[in-house]
Amino acid sequence: MLELDGRRVMIGNLDAVLWPDDGITKAELIEYYLDVAEHLMPFFANRPFSLLRSPDAALGESVYQKTAPMGLPTWVTTRRIRTEHAALGYAEYLVGTDRAALVYLLNLGYISHHPWSSTVESIDRPDMLLIDLDPTEIAFREVRNAAMLVRDLLMTFKIRSWVKTSGGAGLHVLAPLAPVHGFDEVLAAAETITRMARQREPSLFTLDMRRARRRGKILIDVHRNHRGATLVSPYAVREYPGAPVSTPLEWHELERGIYPQDFHLRNIRERVARMGDPLARFPTTRQSLAPLLESGRVRRARPMA
Repeated sequence: MLELDGRRVMIGNLDAVLWPDDGITKAELIEYYLDVAEHLMPFFANRPFSLLRSPDAALGESVYQKTAPMGLPTWVTTRRIRTEHAALGYAEYLVGTDRAALVYLLNLGYISHHPWSSTVESIDRPDMLLIDLDPTEIAFREVRNAAMLVRDLLMTFKIRSWVKTSGGAGLHVLAPLAPVHGFDEVLAAAETITRMARQREPSLFTLDMRRARRRGKILIDVHRNHRGATLVSPYAVREYPGAPVSTPLEWHELERGIYPQDFHLRNIRERVARMGDPLARFPTTRQSLAPLLESGRVRRARPMA
């Protein structure tokens, strides 16, 4: 049992080995999350989120839990939220609160959380724009170059962005926003940046979601900007071999030979202690999409070509 945030959280089977090749146990996973909690919480607290349950990460057996699981204690916060994907028009979602809730869910086998880009206070007005760069059979240096191109295009409109690894093969570019724009506007802005990137590098990017059609290209995915869509949180451990972590980076790190597999559960704490949190200023940075939305480049209510 752990005492966290004024709550007593029952945990069990701490010796269970989740990644046998590395000897990583449930106890080590929980300890990691508690150590990075202060950096993770801005992307967890007050946000609806979904979960990835991997009771045996080594076997690759994972289940994506979009809405709140049944049987939660009353102190684990949920919120009834309007959604077009539920038969009754509403669904019960988990809402991030504190370390106690995080550890409770870890104990159930939910090793990573995937928050919305909006908080419950401004559920229909996201506070970040998200662009997911997902490569298929292409050198990672091309993914690094793609992220820097997206960064430069956003900066054209005075929008500063940050970058993190996905924990898989790709990168995520994130731009913090003041929660004043609706999801449709944020999506339109992301589509505009995507269109500009494809015009600049037509042989590099694709919008085709079919993996077999994406070999040698990077899927530039803006659908994370739809209402109810999620993106894995910074500092979340992924279910893949080696326990990789979705790791915030400094932009200058992309200019040298780094790779997503360089960042994993056992080296992130030393990294943060040595260089700090690259996302430290992200939660308090508030930007407007007005320069982009008013630029004349946005195609409203039309699908991307």
